[in-house]
Amino acid sequence: MPPDLAERLRDRIRREGPISFADFMEAALYDPDAGYYSRGAPIGEGGDFVTSPSVSPAFAATLARRFARDADALDGPLDFVEVGAGDGRFLADFRAALKSGHPAVAGRTRLTAVERGRAAREKLSALAVRVLANVEELPERSVVGWIFANELYDALPVARVRGAASGLDELRVGTDGDRFVWVAEPAPAPWLDRLARSGVTLEPGQVAEVRLLAAELHRRLARALTRGRLVVFDYGHRVRTLFHPLARPGGTLAAHRGGRRGGDPLDRPGEQDLTAHVDWDELVSAGEAEGLESEGPIRQGRFLTEAGLFDFAREEAQKWRAYRLVDPAGMGDEISVLVQSRGI
Repeated sequence: MPPDLAERLRDRIRREGPISFADFMEAALYDPDAGYYSRGAPIGEGGDFVTSPSVSPAFAATLARRFARDADALDGPLDFVEVGAGDGRFLADFRAALKSGHPAVAGRTRLTAVERGRAAREKLSALAVRVLANVEELPERSVVGWIFANELYDALPVARVRGAASGLDELRVGTDGDRFVWVAEPAPAPWLDRLARSGVTLEPGQVAEVRLLAAELHRRLARALTRGRLVVFDYGHRVRTLFHPLARPGGTLAAHRGGRRGGDPLDRPGEQDLTAHVDWDELVSAGEAEGLESEGPIRQGRFLTEAGLFDFAREEAQKWRAYRLVDPAGMGDEISVLVQSRGI
C-alpha cells in the first residue's frame, strides 16, 4: 500500500477537525490509489476473508439454474448484471455453469460487471464481459433478467452514532498524535431522522451504524430493471434485531484482516476490510417504493438448499465445501437473501 493514505487522512483532520467515519471508511476502502478494494482485495482461502463464490463454484451453478428457469418467462435477449463484481470469480463460474447446463439461455444472455475498483476492472476486462465503473452507467429500464449483488451493501460507508442523554452523538474520527481515535460530537439531524423513520431510539451508550447511501443505491438498481429480479445476498438483520440494545449494543462495525474478524477499525486504513451489517427493512422498502415485489429476506442456507445446491456437489470434498455455504453456524445463517421482482 502506498504509505500516504493514513498521512493524507491525518492532514485532512488537522485542516478540518474530526471527520465522519463514513468519510474515513470511503477513503480506506475506495481511495483510487490506496483503498483496500481499489488495490485488489485479497479475498478467498488464505486471504482476509472468504465469500460464497470463493468457497465453492456450486454457489454460482445454483444461481445459474435459478436464472435459467426465469429465462423461460422472459422473451428475447437477457441481461445478468453483477454489481460489485470484484475480480470476476463469480461471473466466470456463472458463465461456465450457464454454458454447460443451459446453453440456449447462455446464448441469449449478456453478462455485465459493475465494479468501482480499478485493479478489479482490469481483471474483469479479461473475461470478455461488459464492464461498468459505477451504477450510474446502468440506464433506467435497461435490464431484462437479473441484477445480482453479493456482499455489496455491507461494504458501503457508514457513519457511527451513539445514544446520548441529549439524543444522539456521532462518533467521528480524530487524531491523537499518529493514532486515529473516536471523537464524540452532536450528530447531524439527517442521521437522527434516519433512525426515527425506522422507529429506532438508541439507549444512552448504545452504538450503531447509519448507512445513508444504501436506499438510494437500491432504488437506482430497481429503476434499472425492466423485467426480472433484483437478487441481493448480504450480512444483515431486520431493524428490530439490528438496533436492539441487547442484541447489538455495540453495533456491527468490524474489520477483517488475515482471515480474522476483529481489531481496531481505525487501524491501518487501506490495509484491512471494513464492514457493517445491512438494514434489510431499508432495502425492502426502497425496492418496493420503485414497484418491486419482495420475497424474503430468508437465510442463505435455506435459499441455496431449496434451490438444489447439493446437485452441484458430487464428490466428498465438493459436498463439504458446499456445506460451508449452508452451515447454520456460519454463512448459512449469517447471510440472508432478498429477491425483489418486476413483471415475472
